[in-house]
Amino acid sequence: MIGDFIAWVLMYMSPKSISEIKGYFNHLTEQSRPVRLRLRRQVRPAFSLLGTHVCKPLFQGLPTRKEKPGCGRTPHHCSAPGQRHNGAMDILVAGGGLCGTLMALTLSQRQLGVTLLTGSAHPQPIPAATGYSYGGIPWWMGVGDGGRMLSGQGLACWQQLQERHGDLGLRPGKLLLYWSAADDDAAVEAAVAALAASLPEETRPERRCRSAFCGGNLQDLGLTCAGAVELPYGRIDSRHYRPAMDRVLQSQGVRRSPGAVDQLLVRHGRCMGVRLTDGDVLKSDGVVLATGAAMASLLPLPEAGRWFPYSRASVLPLQQPQPWPEVILMPLLGGRERMERQGRTGLVVDPGLAPWGGGVVFGQATSLQRRSGRPGATPSALTGSWQPSVAEAQLHRALAELAPGLATTARRQRAAVRHCPVSYSPDGRPWVGGCPGIANLWLFGGFRGGFALAPLLAPLLAEAVARNSPLAQELGVDPARLLAPQDRPPHQKEDEADRGDSAS
Repeated sequence: MIGDFIAWVLMYMSPKSISEIKGYFNHLTEQSRPVRLRLRRQVRPAFSLLGTHVCKPLFQGLPTRKEKPGCGRTPHHCSAPGQRHNGAMDILVAGGGLCGTLMALTLSQRQLGVTLLTGSAHPQPIPAATGYSYGGIPWWMGVGDGGRMLSGQGLACWQQLQERHGDLGLRPGKLLLYWSAADDDAAVEAAVAALAASLPEETRPERRCRSAFCGGNLQDLGLTCAGAVELPYGRIDSRHYRPAMDRVLQSQGVRRSPGAVDQLLVRHGRCMGVRLTDGDVLKSDGVVLATGAAMASLLPLPEAGRWFPYSRASVLPLQQPQPWPEVILMPLLGGRERMERQGRTGLVVDPGLAPWGGGVVFGQATSLQRRSGRPGATPSALTGSWQPSVAEAQLHRALAELAPGLATTARRQRAAVRHCPVSYSPDGRPWVGGCPGIANLWLFGGFRGGFALAPLLAPLLAEAVARNSPLAQELGVDPARLLAPQDRPPHQKEDEADRGDSAS
């Protein structure tokens, strides 16, 4: 009724009268503004004292309100990177690729404050290898003696992650490990036997003959494969994974920063934080390095590049519909792993095809300029600057030999070869655990089959960080195994008798 009365009054009032009434109320508002400001200045200190000395002690220790699923935790979003919040440990994770994002996720699930630094790492901007990876999940791989520990769990781990956090890019698929007519028959049979021995008893590779590569949509590619073995497989669509994981990390309250690490802040054998390339300093209770190929340049260890090396991978993305949307084609007799294990320099090409975005990616050429080593091996040596043009020429030549029809498409599209450094371990086992001789610094990288092993080992390392304890020795992934005693930091040698063999 009151609303109707006001509407009736305004209807019969002139525009001039309405303007005068508005002006009167504006005048009252301006006149009262100084009074309101004066009262605010006088009352605010009183409320501040009341909150500090009465409310905070009264409510301290009471359980906090449970957040709804998918909501970010307010303390994480409001606190600045590198600051402690709510008394919990604050951890910096350096590296925005597969390893860094998985570590940030698992640490946040243990109620730790986590800041993920996603910038390109020192000494030069480099693309993350995750973005150019096939994303294949060799689920049969494991760690420990004979690679039996945790084996066969990689695919199931990704399925559990997706059930909890939504679609992360996991796609079903098949793996075809092929050989050509030029490959030695005895070497092929030996490789097939070794593969079968590494698989669970209920899984056996199925053979595919030459005719499997000649029909249907494959005919236009002109594949020259002589045969292959087929395995059930899975892959992570790397172009879907990144935005999906960004969403998950935000929902978990992980702080994100585009900063890139320039230097670790180490004092008296303890990591105190990092200095970024823009000069900012972030202090924390610990740092997890998941920077891949940039790890060696950040570690204050003698000859770190020898023990934590990287190779350069070259791939060729093509805007060509994948004839097998669910298949990854890779050589049975690949040369990359053998070259990295032997620590020799050179360039090898392992021709393969895999879905990538809306097309396919062909690769990869692996260049190794610096020799890696193990304790007691000869010193590392450089063989000259890396020449991308050589890798590009070798990659195009391999494409023409494997799939002549696809090589024609590459020439027509003038497709550009992409290069990125990829970390690897001299003994084929990843680096997961405390950095030798430096407390509060943990390493997570050097994976072979990272999409299978990283999601399995990330929770184990997160638990070790939260409890400040080492990982189980039987896993065989402790980074200290790579360093000879003379290569460890001086402060570690002095205290080794007191601390025993645990450097983490």
